[in-house]
Amino acid sequence: MRILLALLLAILTTQARAVSVQSLGISYAYYDPLSLILKDKAWLQDALGDGVQIQWVLSQGSNKALEFLRGNSIQFGQTAGSAALLGRANGAPVQVIAVTATSEWTAIVVPPGSPIHGLRDLKGRRIAATPGTDPNIFLMRALATVGLGANDITLVPLQHPLGRQALDAGQVDAWAGLDPFMAEAQLQNHDVLVYRNTALISPGTLLVREDFAAAHPDVVHAVLRAYARARAWAVSHPDGVAAILAKASGLSLEVARLQLTRVDFSAEAVGPAARAGILAAGPILATSGKLTAGADLGRAGASLVNTSFTTALGIH
Repeated sequence: MRILLALLLAILTTQARAVSVQSLGISYAYYDPLSLILKDKAWLQDALGDGVQIQWVLSQGSNKALEFLRGNSIQFGQTAGSAALLGRANGAPVQVIAVTATSEWTAIVVPPGSPIHGLRDLKGRRIAATPGTDPNIFLMRALATVGLGANDITLVPLQHPLGRQALDAGQVDAWAGLDPFMAEAQLQNHDVLVYRNTALISPGTLLVREDFAAAHPDVVHAVLRAYARARAWAVSHPDGVAAILAKASGLSLEVARLQLTRVDFSAEAVGPAARAGILAAGPILATSGKLTAGADLGRAGASLVNTSFTTALGIH
């Protein structure tokens, strides 16, 4: 950890310089606290210089970030690695350039007193999940471990906060949750995380449009320097991170602190373990029915991760 912090602090000494764009679109998300730090402290502006206009766009889930990236309304976005793989396979022109965090950001959530006590009890149940996101993919991977599949449940497609509301209202039996809404459900309603498995969760990743990265490598380096600054600060200021997360999300400090107990900011480069965690979603994606005609998961997996930028910054 000390070596990592020293490396990050060395990177942060790099002075902001003029970059090759006048405007930049980037998402921020409650599931990526580092993006909230960058926005709150204006450190991305510091890295890019005052001449660049930054458009911050709220992403409520990986599916939304990919939608914005595909439409070029943003050039950088944060998604789960599994969602990035699905997006790349379906033609989204994106690459993963860094890990934002390794988080236990999803689990299967049920209300207190639910008759659901394990995965096999989900058979025949209505389950809320956001299509194309890691919680949805986590749900399908979890079901597969006990021989169940998409035809054994009724998937209710809802964006993450609406899934939590549907669970509260009794409209669904379970929810493939996402923090911070999952942490809020635990504390407010005493909802139960009935199934947890970090081995089935892919890392959080920072994506860039491939064409933008090729045309503006200097901007990619500046964004990664800003992320390195936020990461170093987050590791040494956990209470500060919680305060920023609570302020941005409008949730309580207690909820923010619970979410952050499940977040590890120590990794940035996409190393072998992170890459394996992303590609592990491939088999379930292949049978998910979410791939478009002509999608090639093998080709997508081989071209998804681009480590050249973190390597250039000395991050391995």
